[in-house]
Amino acid sequence: MTEAKRSEMKRTETGHPEVLMTAMMTVTPAAGGRCKRAGCPAPLPPQESGRARQFCSDECRRRHYNALRGPAAPAPPPPGADGPGAALARLGQLLAEAGRLAAQAAGQVAAAAPERAAAAVAEAEAARRRAEARTAVAEAQAAESAEAEAAAWESADAAGARALAAEEQARELQARAAGLASQLEAALKRAADAEAAHAAAARERDTAGGAARQAAAALEAARSQHAREIAAVQAACTDRADAARALADAAESRAARAEAALDAERAERRALTDRLTAAAPGRTRTRAAAGSGT
Repeated sequence: MTEAKRSEMKRTETGHPEVLMTAMMTVTPAAGGRCKRAGCPAPLPPQESGRARQFCSDECRRRHYNALRGPAAPAPPPPGADGPGAALARLGQLLAEAGRLAAQAAGQVAAAAPERAAAAVAEAEAARRRAEARTAVAEAQAAESAEAEAAAWESADAAGARALAAEEQARELQARAAGLASQLEAALKRAADAEAAHAAAARERDTAGGAARQAAAALEAARSQHAREIAAVQAACTDRADAARALADAAESRAARAEAALDAERAERRALTDRLTAAAPGRTRTRAAAGSGT
């Protein structure tokens, strides 16, 4: 229940004219021995003496007189006004008019016939009930509008909070993007430096490869020259060995011939010695004979 509805009910319960209450208490009870409050089908309780009862209970009596007490006439809505507030103002005017009619009907009760007074009161009651129904509908619409407005404000506040959060997140993302941009720039610079170093290393590699190929060619030439020199040395050594072997064979042949000549000379000397040895005694005898003859 909204605050406006509670205020309206409070005004309905407290703001009542005493003249209207005094006048309406003079109305005769409803025919058929039933409760005077409209819409209550309960019969009147039995009563032995005293003033005749008009209501089945104090609750019905209180509700009946509360319903007859009209609220204070609200200020008329501005021309062209629309919405729940204007509808409530118009319905408030209708309720005030219904209360005024009921008061007039109650004032006319003493001078008019009971049937005419009851008809006027019934008409006023019907008008009041229609006005109350319209007021209830308008209050419900106003409550719904207030709830919708509150929901809209809550949604707007939530949207504002989300917008602030999104803006803060956007600033954070922008700061991160700036940091990432600087990191990317530094990475690109490092990549450029690495590419330059790679190119320099490639040039050095190519230079080293050319030098290595030249060194390999020089080594191969040196190996070939060394092989040729070794072959020449081997050939020279072979020739020298062959010559040495030939000289050795010649020397061995000369030595063999010299040894054979020496052996022959020795044999000849031995034979000569033997001959000399064999001729020595005859010579001695000859010499001795020659000496004795002299």
